[in-house]
Amino acid sequence: MAITPEHARRRFGVELRKWREHAGMSQPQLARSVPMSQSQISAIETGHKGTTLDQIRRFDQVLTTSGALVRRWENLQQDGRGFPSWFAGVVAVERQASEIREYAPLLVPGLLQTPEYAHASLRQGRPTDSEDQLDESVRARMERQSILTAERPPLLRAVIEEHVLRRPIGGRATMRAQLDQLLDVSTRPHVGVSVVPMSTETHPGQDGPFLLFTVPDQDVVAYTETRVSGAPTDDRDIVGGYVGVFGELCMVALPPEGSRRLIAAIRREFDDDQ
Repeated sequence: MAITPEHARRRFGVELRKWREHAGMSQPQLARSVPMSQSQISAIETGHKGTTLDQIRRFDQVLTTSGALVRRWENLQQDGRGFPSWFAGVVAVERQASEIREYAPLLVPGLLQTPEYAHASLRQGRPTDSEDQLDESVRARMERQSILTAERPPLLRAVIEEHVLRRPIGGRATMRAQLDQLLDVSTRPHVGVSVVPMSTETHPGQDGPFLLFTVPDQDVVAYTETRVSGAPTDDRDIVGGYVGVFGELCMVALPPEGSRRLIAAIRREFDDDQ
């Protein structure tokens, strides 16, 4: 059963306090060792503030927990920290995947978003969420991206519509930074970004966004979502259909170098602060 981001923070805070007290350390002592302020330690322990994976690893090291806090944090992530309940299972599959294929006709893929772009897109899609909820979701999305810098990252192949790159989500400065990030990550050997030009007449991607996860020793998993829910499936017929569509999308998209040139050209257009 998925839990709310607030509940996850409180659970982790209780765990951190338990290990700190077990080590015989006060909040000021832990703060000096990490290092961070005592007020930050207090806010994390009471569940009023989230934390990062790097900080948690430092907690484990200072408190000699043998990695217990990282494991607890990962379990809470899988329970839904910062994600809708229907997406938590997908994140778990994503972490196991050796290859991820994504078709993005509406937004830049979450694995490639900047924090500012993520916040702006989440704000538009969830206008009633509090800033705390949005910040937690952005933090969770950024943590998802850690798989791309892992020792053995998955192969990521993203097909993005040109109009996604032209829509100024969050404003022109946010889009400049987002396009810069796309240009940067697309140079990595395990990341491929292809753009479907707006001039494409025959378009196979009319059914909307989807993801395909190749998991070692398992079948390929397809994932689609609506505004309020998501549906992963390993049904061979359904998955086969999406695999075919993704192949067709790659055929109508520009090749990697052509895509990079188009992204760079669009990026230059955003230099004009009109």
